[in-house]
Amino acid sequence: MQPMPDEQIDLDKLDQEIDQDGKVEKRIRGLSEKVKLTSEERDESRRKLEEEQQKVASLEKERDFLSSFGDQVTKHPDAVPFRDKIKERVLKGYSVEDATVSVLNGEGKLFKKEAPPENPAGGSAPVPPQLNVDKKVSEMTREEKRNALVEAEKRGDLGVN
Repeated sequence: MQPMPDEQIDLDKLDQEIDQDGKVEKRIRGLSEKVKLTSEERDESRRKLEEEQQKVASLEKERDFLSSFGDQVTKHPDAVPFRDKIKERVLKGYSVEDATVSVLNGEGKLFKKEAPPENPAGGSAPVPPQLNVDKKVSEMTREEKRNALVEAEKRGDLGVN
């Protein structure tokens, strides 16, 4: 297509328009880069903030654990060797008491198996009475005197005439 004679192409004006279009595209690319950088910085900032919040929460849980663990040790003295296991559970969200009871129960240390009380009267085996050979008759009780006489009669030391 040929230009019409009354229209003349102004090459200088065309160059300016092309340059202006190039500047606009360049500006758009520059702004696009800035948006991308700003977005990345924002995401990084959020990630760091979340990490810091998690650290603070973890430290608070550990502080609470340490302050409450002493109370649990007075209730459950067997908890001391299992401190780390209890702490792990507290950091996962358990209360200190729940974690202590849970760990001690799992280890079989929650309920102590008490030894049967000693029978003050002795066991099931008969216990022979002690012979009061060393005691004087004046030091013996009435029962001891009677038992001594019965023993002497059994041995044949006493005789009835």
